[in-house]
Amino acid sequence: MKIYFILILILIFTNSVKSSPLFDSNFYEIKFNSNNVENTKLKKINEIKYLSFNKIFKNILTNNDYLNLNKDINLDLINTFIKNIIFEDEKIINNNYSSKVKINYNKKKIITYLRNNNLQYVEFLPEKFLTIILNQSYIEKNLFSKHNEYYNFLLSNNFNFYKIPNLDLNDRYLLSHSDIEKKNLYKINKLAEKYKYSDILIIISKKNKKNIIYNFYLITNNQIYPLNNFSQDNINYNELFLYLKEEVIDLWKINNGIQNKFTNSLNCSIQYFNLFELKEILKKMNNILIIKRKKLISFSYKEKLYEISYYGNKKILLKLLNSNGLKFIDEKNNCKILLV
Repeated sequence: MKIYFILILILIFTNSVKSSPLFDSNFYEIKFNSNNVENTKLKKINEIKYLSFNKIFKNILTNNDYLNLNKDINLDLINTFIKNIIFEDEKIINNNYSSKVKINYNKKKIITYLRNNNLQYVEFLPEKFLTIILNQSYIEKNLFSKHNEYYNFLLSNNFNFYKIPNLDLNDRYLLSHSDIEKKNLYKINKLAEKYKYSDILIIISKKNKKNIIYNFYLITNNQIYPLNNFSQDNINYNELFLYLKEEVIDLWKINNGIQNKFTNSLNCSIQYFNLFELKEILKKMNNILIIKRKKLISFSYKEKLYEISYYGNKKILLKLLNSNGLKFIDEKNNCKILLV
């Protein structure tokens, strides 16, 4: 008998990196009609495995590393990383099946795999980039102006990736179009301090009689990195900002990824009120997988000094400590770690 089935596969996801950690999977909704429910169910779960696993690796790897790794991804490899599979609202009525499926992966096994293959990865992404747009033509130059058409578009549309300055007098006092053209990092950082952002995107639009030429620069870790140039015959804002988002994230990953070849170290004292609090701090630190080793150096009343070896850099370590509910206090060559 011929089998007819209709499959509707819907990926439920969020664009907010903050609310959706990069190593987490999402629920997928499955609905189908089949004369062989179990066989079709297994087939669709395997499809979800590919979708969810690839999504994680696309999130944490650069585009180039992801494309190279994608060639080796198969079902057997994916299965080695699966921690569990969750089913919600599962219903089977006659030949009709429906459920919501979430596949959870073992983060530690994923990172061990990346480390064994010397692949750089990220554990988080900036929620937004402070965006400075210099709009030039043969007539005028617009920077922090409400007449800047690029800012007007971002303000009118849902592009939360780009943090827009206030466009006020203070912005114009802190940074001029001449500072942008000269790539004056000191003056650019002064503006960034106002908004408490360390990751900055600069867009320079030059309009001539033929087309619009864009130059892009990413500032991260107090360094300026140029992106590939881009041009348009006519302004297409959606095309521009969607293209730029992917390029910026990839360049940020390249310069902020966690390398797996060598470790850095620092001495940190863990301060606590009781043994329960000490155990909680150590437990939270064990969840930070860039930490390779904690070696006890000395101890005193309610304080233990550790040498901490870790992959990546101090900026990444600080971010991960904070996201795990720990407070990091840097004092010259030593640091302190406490519960928040």
